[in-house]
Amino acid sequence: MNRLLIYNIGHLVTMDAGRTLLRDAWISCRDGFIQEIGTGKAPELPDTERLDAHGGIALPGLINTHHHMYQNLARAYTPIANEGLLTWLAGHNHLWKNLTPEHLRVAAQVAMAELMLTGCTTTTDHHYVFPRGTTHLLDAEYEAAQLMGIRFHGCRGSMDVASEITPEILVQTTDEILKDSQRLYEKWHDPRKGSLSRLALAPCSLFSVTADLLQESARQAREWGLRLHTHCAETREEDALVLQLFGSRPLDYLRRLDWEGDHVWFAHGIHFNDAEVAVLNKYRMGVAHCPCSNMRLGSGICRVNDLRRGGSPVSIGVDGSASNDSGHMLNEVRQTLLLTRVLHGAGALTVEQALEMATLDGARNLGRTEDIGSLEAGKCADVAIFPATTLFSSGAENKIHSLLLCHAREVDHLVVHGKVRVTAGQLVGIDLPRLLEKHAALARNLHESA
Repeated sequence: MNRLLIYNIGHLVTMDAGRTLLRDAWISCRDGFIQEIGTGKAPELPDTERLDAHGGIALPGLINTHHHMYQNLARAYTPIANEGLLTWLAGHNHLWKNLTPEHLRVAAQVAMAELMLTGCTTTTDHHYVFPRGTTHLLDAEYEAAQLMGIRFHGCRGSMDVASEITPEILVQTTDEILKDSQRLYEKWHDPRKGSLSRLALAPCSLFSVTADLLQESARQAREWGLRLHTHCAETREEDALVLQLFGSRPLDYLRRLDWEGDHVWFAHGIHFNDAEVAVLNKYRMGVAHCPCSNMRLGSGICRVNDLRRGGSPVSIGVDGSASNDSGHMLNEVRQTLLLTRVLHGAGALTVEQALEMATLDGARNLGRTEDIGSLEAGKCADVAIFPATTLFSSGAENKIHSLLLCHAREVDHLVVHGKVRVTAGQLVGIDLPRLLEKHAALARNLHESA
């Protein structure tokens, strides 16, 4: 039996139905789940590990709903530093012909370390690069997640169409993709409450996959009870290309291929028109908003408020570490707040609403509202504890608001499923300097071999 008591919490943001905020709080956890939450003097519990929050701010663990972890092997890549999405992709893709499971395992560990140190307890990864001859690439990420102790939803990406953007060496056959998806489902997908390992099906983009793959992925997802994910409406150029190739806009094309329902969430979703927003709202299809990447590539700004107002969950994604070029989860939430205000004014999005997107809406898009996204009895003990005051927030009148209005900070402690994974700002059981040294060597190897 695993017991944990988190005490001396200065501010506790529960994200429960009443959006309860507690002062001087404590959380009692047992076997990965929250047993009780209270205020005042913490109970004396036998055979229980104790974690002192030192007056910090406790949030539900943040949820990252879009990423490409392998890309941190090519951050700040000079040849395409000033290009938009399609040219950026074409310039990047030649780097990955020699990607191995070891590259991906280390890249995933680095990406997960970034996320965990900045408050993330549940992450996805949309991995779609499978160089010819490689096998079990996504398995390397599941193994990395087990080592790091983060809750992981692997998104089995895929490409079965070569083009000027996508080299032939990175393309698999439709049959290979579907068979590997079934293998991953049988090996890694755990649908139980509290699961640390799940699978989603995620063809890469409409111009890199066939209609057969999109439709068969939708069929598999329905049969196995999985979520569906892909890039959609990220840039105007992409929308125009899809219209040219298939005679319709991206969302209409996907709906013809059975991509419709509240088990579908899209990455970016910037250039949906009013009619498409209404369709997304009707079927409660979600969007992963990735503000830093969208700004970095000059793609545009997601219609966050229009989507959320109509009932579509809009969650947060850090996106690829070579288009962001970072994976600081709390900073991504901060950028969501600021960018929405740039578009609609200072009152367009509150700190509380931005935090809802990073927690509750993330749980909705991953189909996990029953066990993650809030801190309340019966839910997973996933807790991010940030210092109440740092150099960059000293003097703040509202400690909770300072998390996003002031410079983004790192956690003091992180708990995933009742286990302490970060304490005193350090990853538990992970030699980070050694990991980064290995990561840098593998990145050099890829750059030189390209």
